[in-house]
Amino acid sequence: MSDAQIPTTTLGRQFRRPSRSARAAGDVRESHGGRRLATGITIASAFIITGHLAHAVMLAPLFPPGPGPWAAWPALAGVVAIGVVSRLVSRNTPLPDVLYVVLLIALVVPVWLDVTASMGLLHLGVTPTAAAAAGAVLMPVAAIRGTRIPMLVASLIGAVIAGSALLQVATAGHYTVTGLAVAATTVLPMVVAVIAIRGFRRLIRRELDLSLVQSTVATPRTAVGMRASEELAQLDFDAESLLDEVGSGRIAIPLPAEAAERAGDLAARLRVRLIEGRNDTWLRHAVTESAYLSNRVTVDDPGGLAGVLAPDQRDGLLLALWFLVGEQSKGTAELAAHVTCREPDAASDPRSPDVHLSIDVSGVVQRRVDPATWDALGTVGTHDVVAGPDSFRIDIDCRVDPNVSAGVTAVRGAARQRGS
Repeated sequence: MSDAQIPTTTLGRQFRRPSRSARAAGDVRESHGGRRLATGITIASAFIITGHLAHAVMLAPLFPPGPGPWAAWPALAGVVAIGVVSRLVSRNTPLPDVLYVVLLIALVVPVWLDVTASMGLLHLGVTPTAAAAAGAVLMPVAAIRGTRIPMLVASLIGAVIAGSALLQVATAGHYTVTGLAVAATTVLPMVVAVIAIRGFRRLIRRELDLSLVQSTVATPRTAVGMRASEELAQLDFDAESLLDEVGSGRIAIPLPAEAAERAGDLAARLRVRLIEGRNDTWLRHAVTESAYLSNRVTVDDPGGLAGVLAPDQRDGLLLALWFLVGEQSKGTAELAAHVTCREPDAASDPRSPDVHLSIDVSGVVQRRVDPATWDALGTVGTHDVVAGPDSFRIDIDCRVDPNVSAGVTAVRGAARQRGS
């Protein structure tokens, strides 16, 4: 299961990210520059393999009569051919599991041939070359598939080369260091590739997640988000199926106990959805549908006041939340933010703000906040900061567009009625 699809608890209920946004957020290997990354890593891998091949040519005269290092290189070329052909066959789909396993197992052949051919010759400066190049072969595989297994296989190959060098320490002397260095060249390029791949995927996932949730900024005040739309579509399908079964006579009237329970459950879910829809503003949707904000941000907005904010105010508030808690915490405390939307105390005063926002942030101190956060909050309204030892609170007074002032008044009246 991908990170984007992991269920999280948000707003007091279990939530699984909508499949549409999960697919978009997880598509970072073939799209959004993923192919360019794989191409760059493949080119780097080719240069490393070429360097090991040149090393093999230089070491060839030191081998005793026989096949020397050349038996392993055709085997390695065969493995590379398997990988190229399998990639061409499945260009628009992930590398099939069968070909993936065959590719990894096939690497045993060149590694074994090379290590056995160079065994006992380290005192002459002879080290494995094709076996070391096998680690570079795994770099493009890590860009196409996951990084853990290729990294593990490259580490095992490096351990085999290092072990063969240590077994010859009595005769090789200072050349043992050379053997260990060759083992390191098997693993280090793979480490660099894994760091680049994981960093790229993490960056793309964050940017995609932000782009997905920013779509809520332009929605009407009480419009449903992706989560609610998929829930309503499923409820509509279930209700139509039940009505069709009753209309066609497959279910008799009065309804049997099982069908009656099913109808009651559908009705309850529809009522819950309709009640929630009155207060589910763009802010709730943005937080709930974000894989990064959903488990760090809570929203307390019983009156749906966030819905009257202008698009630029919404965008500024969303970006501020991302700057505040979207990054991973560098300390031991967990980042969290609690957003409260309330009507000002002196609502009847024309000088009072239309909406009062309060953001309680924990897990980070004020001085570590990105300066861009304050620029984003400046588009929301005037703000004051109340600092604490390991937390702080941001109070924001928001003025809304005069064109929606009537909407603010209506929201305030509805909030008072619910309060009473």
